[in-house]
Amino acid sequence: MKNFSVEKNRLVSELNSEIINNPNNEILKSLNQILKSYNSVSDLNGKLSRIIVDSLEHNLKIGEKLIQFENYFSDYSNAIQSTDLKKLAKYLIKGNVKITYFGKAWSQNAPNWMYFDKVLDLKNLRDKMLFGENIIDHQNIDNKSGLESGFIDKKTGEGIMGKLKY
Repeated sequence: MKNFSVEKNRLVSELNSEIINNPNNEILKSLNQILKSYNSVSDLNGKLSRIIVDSLEHNLKIGEKLIQFENYFSDYSNAIQSTDLKKLAKYLIKGNVKITYFGKAWSQNAPNWMYFDKVLDLKNLRDKMLFGENIIDHQNIDNKSGLESGFIDKKTGEGIMGKLKY
């Protein structure tokens, strides 16, 4: 599985090498600056690909790599480390369930959580996905902090949440 930070740092290093070889190429410098500004997959906005295509820098090998990086991590499910939750996220995305949020669920939460615009049938999904023992059910019924129901991976701390059934 690819890690966003590792892949980003690898591409920044490659871009730095390209800039050394092409010191007058302002497009490469701009791409490097934009890539360095990204802290998570939720920062991706298509800007790298647009610059590459608009400037025809996709002819450079690094341009192709940047587009592949952006395309891969723009699918939020690829940023999920938990194998079980990644499988669930891809299943929901394939079913055209809208993602309503991806990122840190609250300030003290380090791992990313993905929220879907759907009530999740936890029992049915658990049976269908054949989750391991590290996946636990989660339900929050506090009106102040949010109404949600879904799954948390005890190992990674990541979560996949849907709406709470009333």
